[in-house]
Amino acid sequence: MPGCPPPDDGYPENGQQAVSFRFAKAGDLLKTYLLASAAILGATLLATAAVGETYALLTSSASAGQAVTIQAGSAALSITSPLVMSDAPLYPGARNVGTVEVRNDGTVSLALRLFGLTPPTAQTALSENLIVGARTVSGASECTSSLTPTITGTFRSAPVAELGTTLAPGATAMLCVSVGLSVAAPSASQSQTATSFGLLIDGRQV
Repeated sequence: MPGCPPPDDGYPENGQQAVSFRFAKAGDLLKTYLLASAAILGATLLATAAVGETYALLTSSASAGQAVTIQAGSAALSITSPLVMSDAPLYPGARNVGTVEVRNDGTVSLALRLFGLTPPTAQTALSENLIVGARTVSGASECTSSLTPTITGTFRSAPVAELGTTLAPGATAMLCVSVGLSVAAPSASQSQTATSFGLLIDGRQV
């Protein structure tokens, strides 16, 4: 009909695309919004729970049995026989020897060590030229002036060295102690004496 628009049959005309609109109900929009909010809220609650400082844990306890006693071991050395040296007069290059016994009175094995020398009460030309040595031996007969000491030193330069012997608890070792006069000893050392000197023996746990 002239002046009247063609009927709308829902098909495109003149190359135009048909566009349709769907109007959601108010209830549908509200439902979508609430679901999204619930998802965000759930994430927030999980994060809060993860960083919380207080947790409820189930605990229980039981006795492991009767109490036990722990005791520390001990390290102890003793001299069971005094050192007896030959009283033969010394001359440059000569050496006197004597034996002494050491016992492990502790509860752990100990490695014996010469830990220095105690100088004579009076320093003289003789004492300054004495050379002191030590070595473990199996018996007194082995301790002779010709035996080479394991360790040697002077009162001016006291040695600290291992004797190469380990004592089990309760075991005893014999030391051969030597005292010699340096071949370079001056004549001023003649007719002098050196008394009250000693050796320091210690033991280290092994």
